[in-house]
Amino acid sequence: MASIRDYLFDTAFLDQSIDYLAEAHNLAVTVVDSEGMAVASRQPEGHDTPASRAYPFRFPSNIGGIVCAAPDPARLDQAEPHILYCLAALNSQLLRETELQETTEEMLQLASQMNFLVKVAKKIIGIDDLKKCYQIILEEIATATKADQGFIQTKGRWGEEIRVTHRMTEEEVAANRQSANLQRSASGSTIICTREDGASLLYSPIKEKKGLSGQMLFIRTGDHRAFSASEKQLVGIIENIISPTFETLRLYDSLQDLYLNTVKALAAAIDAKDEYTHGHSFRVAKYALAIGGELGIDSQQLNDLEIAGYMHDLGKIGISELILSKPGKLTSEEYCLIQKHPVFTDKILQPIKLPAHILDGATQHHERMDGTGYPLGLAGADISLFGRIIAVADVFDALTSKRPYRDALPVEEALRTLCEGIDTLFDREMILAFISALRSDRSKEVLGAINIVLRHDDLQNLNQFLIELTAFAMNANRN
Repeated sequence: MASIRDYLFDTAFLDQSIDYLAEAHNLAVTVVDSEGMAVASRQPEGHDTPASRAYPFRFPSNIGGIVCAAPDPARLDQAEPHILYCLAALNSQLLRETELQETTEEMLQLASQMNFLVKVAKKIIGIDDLKKCYQIILEEIATATKADQGFIQTKGRWGEEIRVTHRMTEEEVAANRQSANLQRSASGSTIICTREDGASLLYSPIKEKKGLSGQMLFIRTGDHRAFSASEKQLVGIIENIISPTFETLRLYDSLQDLYLNTVKALAAAIDAKDEYTHGHSFRVAKYALAIGGELGIDSQQLNDLEIAGYMHDLGKIGISELILSKPGKLTSEEYCLIQKHPVFTDKILQPIKLPAHILDGATQHHERMDGTGYPLGLAGADISLFGRIIAVADVFDALTSKRPYRDALPVEEALRTLCEGIDTLFDREMILAFISALRSDRSKEVLGAINIVLRHDDLQNLNQFLIELTAFAMNANRN
């Protein structure tokens, strides 16, 4: 028995619609589930309502609808435009919340895959024995997919064959490679098929630039369920990052690249919720990298800082687009909800078990040096280094980007605004590092095309302005 209440996060508008139709139009209004059972209703007192009409909700599956009743059909005809308006609004709310649920589920699945990739990467760091690397990968995939058996066969550094197995003899490997069903189904992509005896096979080719160089095969015996689409997707991802060019031992780099690309895709999905924030996470990550470079952070930490920068607004997936793109002033309730997005980010990222400094950077960028920030009200050194860096990068990009309520500010005005918050809102050292980065040739590669779209009051005299601003920032608020 499915009903609309099962699919709405907030049922307030549904209740308001029922009240409106009942009170303003003297209708008897009943919300029914997929089996016609009432889940909510309002009946006007002292009125018979023999005439009724049903209005189903527009949804992929049957979740019922609204039944409106009146003393006569003419009353229904008069009220019908209002009924249809309420129904359209409820259908729109259903669509938005369904899309949000689907996006959340996709993100959780991606988070699980990211967690798996990071786990594998950590286990093979420092291992230069290719066969051992493949064995670790095989065992991890077999565990993740609950495979009874499996093998990987591919080429080594100098073209020699490498074969590793999971609970299989060489004879079983040979027999499975000759399976008629597998040979008929096997192609250049990851597939699921069934062996002659009913066992489920999950096959994936291993490719190189010149063609196929090997294969992975995982088996579930006939008394177990077949492999699922999500397990096929996971193996397909792994196939895309392992390569016969292992002689350069770039597996870890490939995993890191895939991990970062996945993070970028998630960040782009969040930015796309608001037409005014397209590219925001990308720019914040690049500004943070420029600041980190000036601070002398090592390459691994810079990589982690970039990831934190891309992830800093993931929690906005839980905020309505109507609030994110609202042109006017937010209500206190809306602002309170906006302030929860670092908490939502934390909840999304916790299952991935990222290093603490990445998680801190992604969730502390709205903390302020004087303790007036959110969500925890941290102050001073209690705010992580990554959090203090991303705070500056985030505010600078917000100031220099167009918003519904104002145009983008020039770089000079944005920097002055940052400097006005030295030691109260922002860490002095981070602001000085950012100003230095804007002057530095080393940062041109990091900032790239971002500089092209920034507005300036006086571009020709920007360097002199930055020198004067540096002197101001070094002495601001100091006795």
